[in-house]
Amino acid sequence: MNWRKEWNPLALVPLGRQGCSSTIVTLKPTLSRYFLLGLAVLIGAAMLLGGCVSAPHAEQETTDWHYPDWMAHAPYAPVFEVRDTESSLGPYARQTKIITLQDLVKMHGHPCDGLVTAACALSVGLRELYPDGVIDRTDTGGICNNSPCYGDVVEYLTGGRIRFGTQKIDPSLGNEFILYRFSTHQAVRVALKPDVFPAEVTRLEAKIRRGDFSVADMRRCQQLEWDYARNLLQHPLAESFTVTALANFTWQPDAYEHLGTRGDIINKNVLEHSPAQ
Repeated sequence: MNWRKEWNPLALVPLGRQGCSSTIVTLKPTLSRYFLLGLAVLIGAAMLLGGCVSAPHAEQETTDWHYPDWMAHAPYAPVFEVRDTESSLGPYARQTKIITLQDLVKMHGHPCDGLVTAACALSVGLRELYPDGVIDRTDTGGICNNSPCYGDVVEYLTGGRIRFGTQKIDPSLGNEFILYRFSTHQAVRVALKPDVFPAEVTRLEAKIRRGDFSVADMRRCQQLEWDYARNLLQHPLAESFTVTALANFTWQPDAYEHLGTRGDIINKNVLEHSPAQ
């Protein structure tokens, strides 16, 4: 059998039978190039598939970008255990849920000093209304100023809603919150202690709201707000807030044209007054 002088394993296919003249069939150079191109395509596909397999891990590494380490690992970051009903017209759920600062950040939209202040204040105040540590979000109301941060946190943690008459806005409240438990008629006022909030942040926030600021001012204010919030979470929360019981407090809902009844709590006690089901 004859072989080509320059052997190319991709170009030679020796064929022959006994008693017949030997025949050499060669692959054209263009076919060799096609083979190599196909091999490259296969390798690329394998690499792509490998990337797809690892993509969830890469995605997981970026899903918490909104939740900074200084908040996630803070020694005194508040955690809330809450009780709700199990469906739109159902009874109390048999199990409770846990709410963390990360849950609040997702709901509110960003980590900020207002969110941390409100969460810490409510942690201190709700402990007075619920000594067992489980907050009943069907039985709690809250009052704060019209801050988007404060209002969101009060609504989320108490279950109060303006449209149901269980959340109120009082512009006169500064860094203060009033929390109310409807079934026991208990009320407490929680206030951030004087001088805890940085004066420089107050000054910069006022400047930015006036519209008289630079990008550097905005960034500096943002960093100072985060520094304040980080520091708040480094100490026992009771060191930064005062709690005062409000005797003879009367809850009066704010006037609202479409005030209604919260339908998902009207049957909350059904199972407690019925045979076990």
